[in-house]
Parts: sequence; C-alpha cells; structure tokens
Amino acid sequence: MFRRLTRVASSLAPPHPPIAVRRLASAGTFVAALETLSQHKRFVRGDLLGSQVESFHPRLAKRFPRVNRALASRAFPYALYGTQAAVSAATFLWPGNRPLRIAGGVTLAALQSAQSACIPFGRDGADQLQQVINVTMASTGLIQDLEQADDLAMRTLALETSLSYVASGVVKAVSPVWLRGDAVAGVMRTKSYGDPRAHRLITRYPAISTALSWGTIAIECGFPLIYALPKPAARAYLATMLVFHVGIGEFMGLNRFVLAFGATHPAIHYVLSQRRRESSDPTRLAPSLVPAP
Repeated sequence: MFRRLTRVASSLAPPHPPIAVRRLASAGTFVAALETLSQHKRFVRGDLLGSQVESFHPRLAKRFPRVNRALASRAFPYALYGTQAAVSAATFLWPGNRPLRIAGGVTLAALQSAQSACIPFGRDGADQLQQVINVTMASTGLIQDLEQADDLAMRTLALETSLSYVASGVVKAVSPVWLRGDAVAGVMRTKSYGDPRAHRLITRYPAISTALSWGTIAIECGFPLIYALPKPAARAYLATMLVFHVGIGEFMGLNRFVLAFGATHPAIHYVLSQRRRESSDPTRLAPSLVPAP
C-alpha cells in the first residue's frame, strides 16, 4: 500500500511547479466566480450577495453616496465576478506569461479585497489562501531573474501552506470536541457541511469519527515533518493530504479547498526536490551561504 501511494505521489509531481501553481490557483478562482454568478438572483441590495457597504461601512456610504449607489447596483457583482472569471481563464491559458503573472495576480487580489469589503459573507480559508497565492505570484514576478522569482515564490507558498496546516491542527488539538473524537460526527450531522451517507456510517461505527478526528489533528500538526522525511515518504505524505482535501470536498462540499490547497502542493514538491539537490551539491545553496573561494 505504501509503495502504491508513493508511486501515485511521484506521478503527481508537476514538471514545472510555478506553471502548475498558477493553473490550479486560476482554476480555483474561476470556479469561485462561476459559483457566485450562478446565484445572480441574490445580487439585490440587502441580500447575502448584494452590497453590504451601508451595513459594514456606513460612514463610507454616507460620505460617497454615488459610489455607494454604484456598489449597490446589480451590475457591480456581475462586473466583479465576470472580471474575476475572465482574468482567471487568461491566467489558466497563459500561465507562463510574466506581464499576465503580475497584472493578473494584482487584479485577482484587488477583486478579492473588493469582494471582502463589499460582500463579506461567504469568505473562507480557500479565499484567504487564494489571496496569498495571488499576492505571492504577482510580487515575485517583479524580480528580474525568473529562476529566482520562481524559487522565492515556491518556497514562500510552501512555508505558508505548512503554517496553515499546523495552525489548523493546533486549533483542533486544544478543542475538547476534537479531542473527544466527536468533531467529525458533529459536522456530518449538519445541513450545510454534512453528508447523509457519512453520517449513517459514523452513527453505526462511532470509532470512525474518533479515528478521523485524531488523524486530522496528527497529519496537520505533523506536516512540517514532511521536510525531514525521506523523499518517497514525503511524497506519500503529500499525497495523503491531497486525498484528505478531496475527501473534504466530497463529504463537506468544500470543493474549492481542493483547488486552493492543491495549488500550493506543487510548491512543496519543488521544495522537496530542491532539498535533495542542495544536500548533494553545496554549490546550489544561496550565494550568501556558500563560502568564498
């Protein structure tokens, strides 16, 4: 089983990580835009997807009434999410284009910031991680040396993903509900994030909930170990995390988490590959760390 998972993990390693990151991330923002546009009937003022500027930023709305009227119009969310879909599609089709890397990243980051300010409902961890990816890829794209730009971007995203996993694991580790093993069973009972099939199975076999709760804490808190494990084991660990996200998407309906976190996994593959090369060839280390001749 371990060998099979290792082979699968090796096959998932992208040939060019920065391209894979941008394509997966842009697919995520594209899907997010289409999901929101499909709910266009809720774009009216006061509804969940309508402008909330008057409620959350009353001074701004009173000081700039024309801007507030524009933001509250039905045309605004169409323009907002339509632009997000168009820029995401362009990024997916031409992921290696440097001007598009910078302009697209800045545009998507600005659009997500506008969404958070005007329509604060519906934001989640996938949106936050997508924002990190957009800002990282855009800012590193300003570096003239493309190899250095990609290297910094991949290492930054790998670090951010590792911190996200550990933070999520620590929060669960101090929760009595998670420690009792009741968390997964509780989630599966809910209407918003539950699944009748999983709920029936867990109700019949409560030990499954305990194993999944404790297992989630273990793999998230222990994620930094991936950088110390042998390469085959590290690849298998990363494949396990991908399966973890696919499972969340299937049973909890959080499908965009698969694309958001999946977009950062090529960066981790890159760091794992670079770690092996640097350990076997000291001259590949950063110039400041190489002794002067």
